[in-house]
Amino acid sequence: MSTKIVVVKLKDVIKKILLALIGVAILGMIIYFFIPKNSKSVYNPGTYSSEIILHSKPVSVEVTVSKDEILDISLVNLQETQEVFYPLFERSINDISNKILQTQDENILNTVTSSPTNDILSKAIYQAISKAKK
Repeated sequence: MSTKIVVVKLKDVIKKILLALIGVAILGMIIYFFIPKNSKSVYNPGTYSSEIILHSKPVSVEVTVSKDEILDISLVNLQETQEVFYPLFERSINDISNKILQTQDENILNTVTSSPTNDILSKAIYQAISKAKK
């Protein structure tokens, strides 16, 4: 049995250690950014409503949620006379609803174009969503 001598260049060892550390850092970032951080539910599943008064009669804004997303936002009990006196409510609720359902972020209500109709609907939607939150 003879003795073998192994020569290792310090420069190569340092390069391999640095590459391994960079690989671990990249793997950590991938896990941090792409794996859901919070698997807890955000909402209590169900349908929640908030009431607004149009032409002396109540109209409900209903928000339906699952445990982690907003499923639907709609106006309920909107009567024909209310539609005549407030023609923009139906279109506004559809626009706001589409934006919220696409982004799943009720904070988008702050960026919706400000108008009296949008302000009234945004407040009602926010109140209904607040009821749904845990």
